[in-house]
Amino acid sequence: MGHTTRDDRHGTAVPTGNWTAAHARGRGAAPRALEALTDWAFDSPATGSLQRLELLHQVDNTASCRVADKTRYRLEGVLPAAPPAFPLEGHLHVRRRDT
Repeated sequence: MGHTTRDDRHGTAVPTGNWTAAHARGRGAAPRALEALTDWAFDSPATGSLQRLELLHQVDNTASCRVADKTRYRLEGVLPAAPPAFPLEGHLHVRRRDT
């Protein structure tokens, strides 16, 4: 995860991703971690004028869709497969600074 095919020339968008170990799944760890990362990314002076974060996962990964939804990352589109890293189409979820 954390892969994006788009070029951000202004440094205002950053790809994010998550992976949860099997023993921690279903306990809310991924949404809490992503929310903490999101808060830091938008609030930290180190990230400058960051305006959006992007979360990409394969279309068949329903758990990642749930994490995106719980953390207010909105589905923005479906991207074509990009083997070998993404053999299937991908969902692009976006969280903007103002949401």
